[in-house]
Amino acid sequence: MSSFGILLKSYGPDLPYAERFMRSYSQYAQADIPVFAVVPDDDVADFATMMAGRGEVIPESAWTKHLVDYRIHGNAPGYINQEIIKLAFYELGLVDNYLCADSEAVFLRPFSTDDFMSDPHTPFTFAFEDKELMVDPLYEAAYGARRRQSLMALRHELGLPDSPIVTCHNMAVFASTVTRSLAEYLQSRKMSYADAMEMCPYEFSWYNFWLEKERVIPRVLREPIFLMLHMEHQHLEYALKGVDEADLARGYVGVVVNSGFSRAHGTLDFEDSIPRALSRYVTLPEIARALVERGLRRAPRVRKLFRR
Repeated sequence: MSSFGILLKSYGPDLPYAERFMRSYSQYAQADIPVFAVVPDDDVADFATMMAGRGEVIPESAWTKHLVDYRIHGNAPGYINQEIIKLAFYELGLVDNYLCADSEAVFLRPFSTDDFMSDPHTPFTFAFEDKELMVDPLYEAAYGARRRQSLMALRHELGLPDSPIVTCHNMAVFASTVTRSLAEYLQSRKMSYADAMEMCPYEFSWYNFWLEKERVIPRVLREPIFLMLHMEHQHLEYALKGVDEADLARGYVGVVVNSGFSRAHGTLDFEDSIPRALSRYVTLPEIARALVERGLRRAPRVRKLFRR
Protein backbone atom coordinates (compact mmCIF):
# COMPACT_ATOMS: atom_id res chain seq x y z
CA MET A 1 0.00 0.00 0.00
CA SER A 2 1.32 3.43 -0.96
CA SER A 3 1.91 6.08 1.69
CA PHE A 4 0.28 8.88 -0.34
CA GLY A 5 -2.12 9.09 -3.25
CA ILE A 6 -4.86 11.23 -4.76
CA LEU A 7 -8.59 10.48 -4.59
CA LEU A 8 -10.29 12.27 -7.50
CA LYS A 9 -14.06 12.17 -6.92
CA SER A 10 -15.99 13.05 -10.06
CA TYR A 11 -18.89 12.17 -12.35
CA GLY A 12 -19.94 12.38 -15.99
CA PRO A 13 -20.89 16.08 -16.27
CA ASP A 14 -17.53 17.02 -14.74
CA LEU A 15 -15.46 14.99 -17.20
CA PRO A 16 -14.02 18.17 -18.84
CA TYR A 17 -12.91 19.39 -15.41
CA ALA A 18 -11.38 15.99 -14.60
CA GLU A 19 -9.52 16.03 -17.92
CA ARG A 20 -8.08 19.44 -17.08
CA PHE A 21 -7.13 18.24 -13.59
CA MET A 22 -5.26 15.26 -15.03
CA ARG A 23 -3.47 17.46 -17.59
CA SER A 24 -2.20 19.67 -14.80
CA TYR A 25 -1.26 16.60 -12.76
CA SER A 26 0.74 15.17 -15.69
CA GLN A 27 2.45 18.52 -16.20
CA TYR A 28 3.46 19.23 -12.61
CA ALA A 29 3.67 15.99 -10.60
CA GLN A 30 7.32 15.49 -9.63
CA ALA A 31 6.85 11.85 -8.66
CA ASP A 32 4.65 8.90 -9.55
CA ILE A 33 1.79 9.68 -7.16
CA PRO A 34 -1.09 7.20 -7.63
CA VAL A 35 -4.45 8.67 -8.65
CA PHE A 36 -7.76 6.93 -7.95
CA ALA A 37 -10.79 8.35 -9.78
CA VAL A 38 -14.06 7.33 -8.13
CA VAL A 39 -17.12 7.81 -10.33
CA PRO A 40 -20.67 6.47 -10.74
CA ASP A 41 -20.71 3.03 -12.31
CA ASP A 42 -22.25 4.34 -15.54
CA ASP A 43 -19.31 6.75 -15.99
CA VAL A 44 -16.49 4.24 -15.47
CA ALA A 45 -15.88 3.60 -19.18
CA ASP A 46 -15.60 7.30 -20.09
CA PHE A 47 -13.25 8.02 -17.21
CA ALA A 48 -11.13 4.95 -17.96
CA THR A 49 -10.56 6.32 -21.46
CA MET A 50 -9.71 9.75 -20.07
CA MET A 51 -7.30 8.38 -17.46
CA ALA A 52 -5.49 6.39 -20.18
CA GLY A 53 -3.22 4.51 -17.80
CA ARG A 54 -2.53 7.54 -15.59
CA GLY A 55 -4.61 6.17 -12.73
CA GLU A 56 -7.19 3.67 -11.56
CA VAL A 57 -10.94 4.18 -11.98
CA ILE A 58 -13.16 2.79 -9.22
CA PRO A 59 -16.97 2.55 -9.35
CA GLU A 60 -19.03 4.12 -6.58
CA SER A 61 -20.71 0.76 -6.02
CA ALA A 62 -17.65 -0.26 -4.00
CA TRP A 63 -19.31 1.75 -1.19
CA THR A 64 -22.96 0.88 -1.92
CA LYS A 65 -23.77 0.05 1.71
CA HIS A 66 -23.02 3.63 2.75
CA LEU A 67 -24.64 5.61 -0.07
CA VAL A 68 -27.95 7.48 -0.03
CA ASP A 69 -30.70 8.08 -2.57
CA TYR A 70 -32.28 11.12 -0.92
CA ARG A 71 -31.41 14.75 -0.27
CA ILE A 72 -29.77 15.87 2.96
CA HIS A 73 -29.84 19.55 4.00
CA GLY A 74 -30.97 20.38 0.49
CA ASN A 75 -27.98 18.62 -1.09
CA ALA A 76 -28.59 16.10 -3.86
CA PRO A 77 -27.72 12.43 -3.22
CA GLY A 78 -24.71 12.65 -5.55
CA TYR A 79 -23.24 15.51 -3.51
CA ILE A 80 -23.77 13.69 -0.21
CA ASN A 81 -22.36 10.45 -1.60
CA GLN A 82 -19.12 12.08 -2.73
CA GLU A 83 -18.69 13.34 0.84
CA ILE A 84 -19.34 9.87 2.24
CA ILE A 85 -16.91 8.22 -0.18
CA LYS A 86 -14.12 10.57 0.86
CA LEU A 87 -14.59 9.50 4.48
CA ALA A 88 -14.98 5.79 3.62
CA PHE A 89 -12.27 5.55 0.95
CA TYR A 90 -9.86 4.00 3.47
CA GLU A 91 -11.95 0.80 3.42
CA LEU A 92 -10.34 -0.38 0.16
CA GLY A 93 -6.87 -0.28 1.73
CA LEU A 94 -5.29 1.33 -1.32
CA VAL A 95 -3.28 4.11 0.30
CA ASP A 96 -2.36 5.29 3.80
CA ASN A 97 -3.00 8.99 3.15
CA TYR A 98 -4.99 10.52 0.33
CA LEU A 99 -5.59 14.01 -1.03
CA CYS A 100 -9.33 14.45 -1.55
CA ALA A 101 -9.30 16.27 -4.88
CA ASP A 102 -12.19 18.00 -6.63
CA SER A 103 -12.56 17.82 -10.39
CA GLU A 104 -12.44 21.62 -10.63
CA ALA A 105 -8.96 21.73 -9.13
CA VAL A 106 -5.94 22.70 -11.24
CA PHE A 107 -2.29 22.30 -10.22
CA LEU A 108 -0.34 25.49 -10.87
CA ARG A 109 3.28 24.54 -10.23
CA PRO A 110 5.52 21.52 -9.65
CA PHE A 111 4.46 19.53 -6.60
CA SER A 112 5.45 16.41 -4.73
CA THR A 113 4.39 14.38 -1.73
CA ASP A 114 6.35 16.82 0.45
CA ASP A 115 3.74 19.52 -0.22
CA PHE A 116 1.12 17.36 1.50
CA MET A 117 3.02 15.26 4.05
CA SER A 118 4.95 16.62 7.03
CA ASP A 119 6.87 13.34 7.23
CA PRO A 120 6.54 9.97 5.44
CA HIS A 121 3.63 8.95 7.68
CA THR A 122 1.90 12.19 8.79
CA PRO A 123 -0.08 14.47 6.46
CA PHE A 124 -0.34 18.18 7.06
CA THR A 125 -3.66 19.26 8.54
CA PHE A 126 -4.80 21.98 6.15
CA ALA A 127 -7.07 24.31 8.12
CA PHE A 128 -7.81 27.93 8.96
CA GLU A 129 -10.50 30.04 10.66
CA ASP A 130 -12.12 31.44 7.49
CA LYS A 131 -12.02 35.05 8.64
CA GLU A 132 -11.99 36.40 5.06
CA LEU A 133 -15.22 34.57 4.32
CA MET A 134 -16.78 35.66 7.61
CA VAL A 135 -16.63 39.30 6.51
CA ASP A 136 -17.95 38.61 2.99
CA PRO A 137 -21.68 39.53 3.07
CA LEU A 138 -22.47 37.60 -0.12
CA TYR A 139 -20.87 34.41 1.18
CA GLU A 140 -22.42 34.91 4.61
CA ALA A 141 -25.91 35.17 3.13
CA ALA A 142 -25.48 32.20 0.81
CA TYR A 143 -23.48 29.78 2.96
CA GLY A 144 -21.80 31.20 6.04
CA ALA A 145 -24.56 31.30 8.66
CA ARG A 146 -25.86 27.85 7.74
CA ARG A 147 -22.35 26.39 7.70
CA ARG A 148 -21.47 27.80 11.14
CA GLN A 149 -24.66 26.36 12.61
CA SER A 150 -23.77 22.87 11.36
CA LEU A 151 -20.15 23.15 12.48
CA MET A 152 -21.25 24.20 15.95
CA ALA A 153 -23.60 21.21 16.19
CA LEU A 154 -20.72 18.92 15.30
CA ARG A 155 -18.38 20.52 17.83
CA HIS A 156 -21.01 20.05 20.54
CA GLU A 157 -21.42 16.41 19.50
CA LEU A 158 -17.68 15.87 19.92
CA GLY A 159 -17.39 17.90 23.12
CA LEU A 160 -15.14 20.55 21.54
CA PRO A 161 -15.15 24.23 22.57
CA ASP A 162 -17.12 26.72 20.48
CA SER A 163 -13.96 28.46 19.32
CA PRO A 164 -11.66 28.61 17.57
CA ILE A 165 -13.28 26.79 14.66
CA VAL A 166 -10.36 25.60 12.56
CA THR A 167 -11.22 23.57 9.46
CA CYS A 168 -11.21 23.69 5.65
CA HIS A 169 -13.53 23.34 2.68
CA ASN A 170 -11.76 20.92 0.37
CA MET A 171 -8.42 19.68 -1.05
CA ALA A 172 -7.20 18.26 2.27
CA VAL A 173 -5.31 15.05 2.96
CA PHE A 174 -7.12 12.36 4.92
CA ALA A 175 -5.09 9.84 6.90
CA SER A 176 -6.68 6.39 6.74
CA THR A 177 -5.81 5.96 10.42
CA VAL A 178 -8.02 8.94 11.24
CA THR A 179 -10.94 8.07 8.97
CA ARG A 180 -10.93 4.51 10.32
CA SER A 181 -10.99 5.85 13.88
CA LEU A 182 -13.85 8.19 12.98
CA ALA A 183 -15.80 5.25 11.47
CA GLU A 184 -15.36 3.33 14.73
CA TYR A 185 -16.70 6.32 16.65
CA LEU A 186 -19.76 6.55 14.41
CA GLN A 187 -20.39 2.83 14.85
CA SER A 188 -20.15 3.20 18.63
CA ARG A 189 -22.82 5.89 18.40
CA LYS A 190 -24.89 3.68 16.08
CA MET A 191 -24.57 6.36 13.40
CA SER A 192 -24.22 5.74 9.68
CA TYR A 193 -22.34 8.11 7.40
CA ALA A 194 -25.74 9.38 6.28
CA ASP A 195 -26.59 10.13 9.91
CA ALA A 196 -23.31 12.03 10.20
CA MET A 197 -24.20 14.13 7.14
CA GLU A 198 -27.63 14.86 8.65
CA MET A 199 -25.86 16.33 11.67
CA CYS A 200 -23.20 18.21 9.72
CA PRO A 201 -22.87 17.89 5.92
CA TYR A 202 -19.18 18.84 5.81
CA GLU A 203 -16.87 15.84 5.52
CA PHE A 204 -13.67 17.85 5.95
CA SER A 205 -14.88 19.25 9.25
CA TRP A 206 -15.83 15.78 10.48
CA TYR A 207 -12.22 14.79 9.78
CA ASN A 208 -10.60 17.95 11.18
CA PHE A 209 -12.72 18.07 14.35
CA TRP A 210 -12.25 14.37 15.05
CA LEU A 211 -8.49 14.77 14.72
CA GLU A 212 -8.64 17.84 16.97
CA LYS A 213 -10.49 15.81 19.60
CA GLU A 214 -8.60 12.51 19.51
CA ARG A 215 -5.16 13.37 18.06
CA VAL A 216 -5.08 9.97 16.38
CA ILE A 217 -1.98 11.22 14.56
CA PRO A 218 0.09 14.36 15.15
CA ARG A 219 -1.88 17.46 14.13
CA VAL A 220 0.59 19.44 12.00
CA LEU A 221 -1.33 22.55 10.99
CA ARG A 222 -0.73 24.31 7.69
CA GLU A 223 -2.73 26.88 5.77
CA PRO A 224 -4.52 25.45 2.71
CA ILE A 225 -2.26 25.28 -0.33
CA PHE A 226 -5.16 25.38 -2.81
CA LEU A 227 -7.02 28.64 -3.32
CA MET A 228 -10.77 28.03 -3.24
CA LEU A 229 -13.05 30.52 -5.00
CA HIS A 230 -16.57 29.80 -3.76
CA MET A 231 -18.58 32.47 -5.61
CA GLU A 232 -18.40 34.36 -8.88
CA HIS A 233 -17.61 37.73 -7.33
CA GLN A 234 -14.43 36.22 -5.85
CA HIS A 235 -13.30 35.01 -9.27
CA LEU A 236 -14.18 38.37 -10.82
CA GLU A 237 -12.17 40.18 -8.13
CA TYR A 238 -9.03 38.23 -9.00
CA ALA A 239 -9.68 38.68 -12.72
CA LEU A 240 -10.05 42.45 -12.38
CA LYS A 241 -6.71 42.60 -10.58
CA GLY A 242 -5.13 40.87 -13.56
CA VAL A 243 -4.07 37.90 -11.43
CA ASP A 244 -2.92 35.03 -13.63
CA GLU A 245 -1.80 31.47 -12.89
CA ALA A 246 1.84 32.52 -12.44
CA ASP A 247 0.74 34.97 -9.75
CA LEU A 248 -1.35 32.34 -7.98
CA ALA A 249 1.51 29.84 -8.12
CA ARG A 250 3.62 32.09 -5.88
CA GLY A 251 1.27 31.31 -3.02
CA TYR A 252 -0.57 28.13 -3.93
CA VAL A 253 0.01 24.67 -5.35
CA GLY A 254 -3.35 24.86 -7.09
CA VAL A 255 -6.70 26.60 -7.44
CA VAL A 256 -10.33 25.48 -7.32
CA VAL A 257 -13.08 27.53 -8.95
CA ASN A 258 -16.42 26.24 -7.68
CA SER A 259 -18.32 24.68 -10.58
CA GLY A 260 -21.56 25.50 -8.76
CA PHE A 261 -21.35 28.93 -10.39
CA SER A 262 -18.62 28.50 -12.99
CA ARG A 263 -20.40 25.82 -15.01
CA ALA A 264 -22.64 28.50 -16.52
CA HIS A 265 -19.56 30.42 -17.73
CA GLY A 266 -17.55 27.52 -19.16
CA THR A 267 -14.44 25.95 -17.69
CA LEU A 268 -12.97 29.02 -16.01
CA ASP A 269 -9.26 29.71 -15.69
CA PHE A 270 -7.02 32.69 -14.97
CA GLU A 271 -5.76 33.31 -18.47
CA ASP A 272 -8.66 35.54 -19.55
CA SER A 273 -8.05 39.22 -20.26
CA ILE A 274 -9.90 41.66 -18.01
CA PRO A 275 -12.47 42.53 -20.73
CA ARG A 276 -13.13 38.84 -21.38
CA ALA A 277 -13.44 38.11 -17.65
CA LEU A 278 -15.90 40.99 -17.29
CA SER A 279 -17.92 39.76 -20.25
CA ARG A 280 -18.55 36.46 -18.48
CA TYR A 281 -20.36 38.15 -15.62
CA VAL A 282 -21.50 41.65 -16.63
CA THR A 283 -24.00 42.47 -19.37
CA LEU A 284 -23.55 45.36 -21.82
CA PRO A 285 -26.43 47.38 -20.29
CA GLU A 286 -24.83 47.01 -16.87
CA ILE A 287 -21.47 48.23 -18.24
CA ALA A 288 -23.23 51.18 -19.93
CA ARG A 289 -24.95 52.16 -16.70
CA ALA A 290 -21.65 51.93 -14.82
CA LEU A 291 -19.95 54.19 -17.37
CA VAL A 292 -22.75 56.75 -17.11
CA GLU A 293 -22.56 56.66 -13.31
CA ARG A 294 -18.80 57.09 -13.43
CA GLY A 295 -19.20 60.07 -15.74
CA LEU A 296 -21.82 61.64 -13.49
CA ARG A 297 -19.57 61.33 -10.48
CA ARG A 298 -16.90 63.26 -12.39
CA ALA A 299 -19.32 65.91 -13.66
CA PRO A 300 -21.36 67.31 -10.78
CA ARG A 301 -23.16 69.89 -12.95
CA VAL A 302 -24.40 67.19 -15.30
CA ARG A 303 -25.42 65.06 -12.32
CA LYS A 304 -27.58 67.95 -11.08
CA LEU A 305 -29.33 68.13 -14.46
CA PHE A 306 -30.23 64.43 -14.24
CA ARG A 307 -31.74 64.98 -10.80
CA ARG A 308 -34.17 67.67 -12.05
